[in-house]
Amino acid sequence: MYEKILVANMGDYLEEISKHALELVDDRKCELIGIYVVDTSVPFLTPSKVKEMMRRELNERGNEVIKKLEAMLKTPKTTFKGIIVEGDPASEIIKTAEKEDVDIIVVGTGKSKIDKHLLGSVTEKVVHSAPCTVLLVKT
Repeated sequence: MYEKILVANMGDYLEEISKHALELVDDRKCELIGIYVVDTSVPFLTPSKVKEMMRRELNERGNEVIKKLEAMLKTPKTTFKGIIVEGDPASEIIKTAEKEDVDIIVVGTGKSKIDKHLLGSVTEKVVHSAPCTVLLVKT
């Protein structure tokens, strides 16, 4: 049913989201694409050195998240591609889904009030603008 699955994650709830993505694969050949978006939005008056430090740290975290996702999602019948991009998380997830021509996006909803506010708004934008089906994983 799904041949190309985009798994969007910022590093939280990797196990839950990976489990649901693998259930979609159901022992078929499938390409899984993990995406981590480095959110580059910072307050206007943030010093450039601080911005660059944040960007570097978030890119390092992205590399760790992508490696963990690959370890969790790689099976004998699946291929995995990791993508790290910078920008607005919702916009970048949608752009990647379009560019990669994915069949479904798997994304978490967030647990805490902060997660629901931050991730919830990303998730909401993805749901309303995605070019494909979106699977929301209650986290």
